[in-house]
Amino acid sequence: MSMQVGSNYILGLGNTSNLNLQSMLQQLVTAQSQPIINLQAQQTQQKAYLQTFSNFSSQLIQLQTSANNIIQDLTQQTATSSNTSVATVSNNQTTASGIHTLSVTQLAKAQVWVSSNGFSSPNSQAATSNGVFSFSIGSQSYSVTVNTSTTLQSLANAINATNSGLSASIVYNGSSYNLVLTTPTGTQNNLTINTNNTLAVFGSTPTQNSQDAQATLDGVSITSQSNDLKNYIQGVDIQLQGTGTTTITLNYNTSQLTQDMQTFVNNYNNLLQYVNQNNSYDSTTNIAGAFFGSTAIQSVMASLRNAFFGLFNQNTNQTINSAESIGFSFDRNGNLQFNSLTFQQALSTNFNAVKNILTNSSANGIMDLINNAVNQATSVNGGAITTAQNIIQNQINSLQSQINTLKQNLQNYQNNLVVQFSQLNTIMNQMQAQSQYLTTMFDSLTGTKSG
Repeated sequence: MSMQVGSNYILGLGNTSNLNLQSMLQQLVTAQSQPIINLQAQQTQQKAYLQTFSNFSSQLIQLQTSANNIIQDLTQQTATSSNTSVATVSNNQTTASGIHTLSVTQLAKAQVWVSSNGFSSPNSQAATSNGVFSFSIGSQSYSVTVNTSTTLQSLANAINATNSGLSASIVYNGSSYNLVLTTPTGTQNNLTINTNNTLAVFGSTPTQNSQDAQATLDGVSITSQSNDLKNYIQGVDIQLQGTGTTTITLNYNTSQLTQDMQTFVNNYNNLLQYVNQNNSYDSTTNIAGAFFGSTAIQSVMASLRNAFFGLFNQNTNQTINSAESIGFSFDRNGNLQFNSLTFQQALSTNFNAVKNILTNSSANGIMDLINNAVNQATSVNGGAITTAQNIIQNQINSLQSQINTLKQNLQNYQNNLVVQFSQLNTIMNQMQAQSQYLTTMFDSLTGTKSG
């Protein structure tokens, strides 16, 4: 930092003297500003430390995300249909493995009514007097009001606005427009028109009759109002597409699980590398890395590493009972290693034993412990990393307060110097003027004598 002193402070400072007062003023102010420069350098370093801790926190969250992906892989299975023209499937956190046979003999259909008379346009008048169009869907009744300003389009809009499930649309048949009413699927959702004070005329029978979906699932008969079968297999949604037979398979995606395991290992090692990069001390410059001597970082990394050293499945005489037994190990530099072949073999031998090591109902699986360690470290209520960041931020704020005070003191110091140097400059200019006057007088007297 340097405080600039311009001629606007002292006009002509030192111009008539042998002393460069303006240069002297600048040197004094610059020397006085050194403490500010030192504090600003400290503040810059603290800001760099804060950013380093913030980056560490972000990498922790990334590690936690990869751990949670593994937990999801182990608790949510993939559902597939062998014949998607018969049914498609989606799973909703199902935990039951298995193969199921679905045979569909009939799809659910909606009841459809088409007005027997046509209209010249959607804006044609649909009622000649005040009245209602009331109807029932199953046992529920609904009603809309009509009047002479009601058009075919506004009538359709009003029916749709009842949220009854009845869909009203306008269809052009090439010569006129018809009002089409479509119910929800299933025989329990049939339409009954109770009062019709409109110009749209409907016959006594629908254009399409409703029907229920009929199928068998593993030999069990199913009748459904909808083609969307929810939880007939726990946690699985089945969407019927057509008649026929399909096989629904539920299993864990072990390929995705193995891939997510490797991603987790990569994230762990990236975190470790970042810690090592910022954990050094330069004896030449006396500058320490942000993590040098940090008990917060040491504590967090110890918690993460300790998650791999538990024993599991001890009451079942399982050989798959440790992190090592499913492919984890550490090298001499602390990097986490993963043997995917060992992992796949363990999955084939006893999937549930592997799952119990990684996540379990007691929340002491490896990924459970990783998740908890990250939550504790980043908690806003006393988390180790959050606390460390708050301490650094307080130091930055304290330094800024000191800098502001010193800047104000320096400004006052400079202002006082300007006043003093201006006074000195005036005195010196006066003395120089007197000197010139005396010199002139002396020269004049000397010239008179010699003449």
